[in-house]
Amino acid sequence: MRPVVIILMVVAVLAAGLTAFLAKRWTDTQTTAQATRVATDSVEVLVLARDVATGATLGDADLRYERWPVASATRFQTRKDGDDPKARAIGQVARRPLAEGEPFAASATFAKDGTGILAGLLSPGMRAVSISISNASAVSGFIVPGDRVDVVLAADFQRADSEAAGKGGGAIVRYAAETVLTDVKVLAVDQQFAKGKDASTIQGKTATLEVAPAQAEILAATSLMGQLSLVLRGVAAAEASPPAPAHPAFTADTQASAAMRALAGGGPKPATKSGGTSIVVNRGGIIGEKP
Repeated sequence: MRPVVIILMVVAVLAAGLTAFLAKRWTDTQTTAQATRVATDSVEVLVLARDVATGATLGDADLRYERWPVASATRFQTRKDGDDPKARAIGQVARRPLAEGEPFAASATFAKDGTGILAGLLSPGMRAVSISISNASAVSGFIVPGDRVDVVLAADFQRADSEAAGKGGGAIVRYAAETVLTDVKVLAVDQQFAKGKDASTIQGKTATLEVAPAQAEILAATSLMGQLSLVLRGVAAAEASPPAPAHPAFTADTQASAAMRALAGGGPKPATKSGGTSIVVNRGGIIGEKP
């Protein structure tokens, strides 16, 4: 092989090697610069590594750090030199269901030491009150912790009938229903603080509600008067306000039953006879007398 060819081959190999070296050096420089920009423009935010149920204690596997832009992380807990929010969060108890990827917030948890789980679930200034429920009064068990409900009282009220009182007659039992509390949170059903993973119904005997102190007194009084039922509210963020009722803020039996309206004097009455035995017949609210 001629010396000129050998020289050209050596020069080509050296040129290729120099080009590769310069390309790698440029790539490394760009990677370092990009990493520097990322480190400067982002911070490590503490987030949930998996779903956590209400009342569960947070462990190391429940939390992780993620890189977030600085502008988006101003309200969240971030890791800084000498400060590790994750270490402080471990051992806290969840006040509500926490979702995977959700930024950790101290307000969503409470310290377990010295505080019962139920007391920790309460919002500031609120109270927990339990009432008896059944399948019929709690939407067949479909009301679960975290739902919002209205509380309806149904009771019977007895009064002497004006016509029968003067003749030694009996009394008419009157019924009415009214909503005594609106939009209250269900904290627990029996001793369950969260809906099960299989979303099955909870056949409980008691429901614990989060109420204000004055509302707690209302529940204590109305529970002695009659049956309390829970009415499930929708999950919409803001329900449309219902139209103002044309009747008082309760529903009487005479509004629900035409027969009761007639018996209470709001409908036709049978003709009065001087003597003899007769039978009062009620046909769909129309009162008649049969000898």
